[in-house]
Amino acid sequence: MFADELEKLLPEIRAYARMLCVDRDLADDIVQNACLKAWKAQDSFDPNKGSLKAWVFVITRNEFLQHIRKNKRMDVHAPTDFENWLTQDCQMSTRAACSDAIKELFALNPDQRDVFILVVAAGYSYEEAASILNCSVGTVKSRINRSREKLQARLVSPEEDSDFETDDSITFLGMQDVFGRVDALVQPAA
Repeated sequence: MFADELEKLLPEIRAYARMLCVDRDLADDIVQNACLKAWKAQDSFDPNKGSLKAWVFVITRNEFLQHIRKNKRMDVHAPTDFENWLTQDCQMSTRAACSDAIKELFALNPDQRDVFILVVAAGYSYEEAASILNCSVGTVKSRINRSREKLQARLVSPEEDSDFETDDSITFLGMQDVFGRVDALVQPAA
């Protein structure tokens, strides 16, 4: 039963690992190690504390971070590489529009931005996001709705919305920021 559930998650785990490290072979190694660790620790998994998907994703992320620490170097990409990677399958009419959407996401206030990234970009459920952010599910839903409204308003007419304040501590580099923010949010919750 555990093996079947883990096998169903493999495509999502692979996609997540490939987003983290870009290199397919390395991603497959990370997935293999994460699955082995999950298999060995299956007795410690408690479905009352969260979903199997979130648990395995945390193991995968930790495996990736452990790899980074061991090798003490990470491939450095130009900011445009991530934007190109993000926009190659983008449904928006232009790459600039997709890049603008990410910039506007990082212009949201931190509470709305973080919940939006966890739920929309990383695929966590409302319950999982609430657990990670230490708030209620209702708060998560409210923040998602407000962030969607603000993003939509800002993208339709950016000059008319003055409620947006940028977080100067964040330097925008592209998709790397989105998934880096997911890691920063999930790590304290793990």
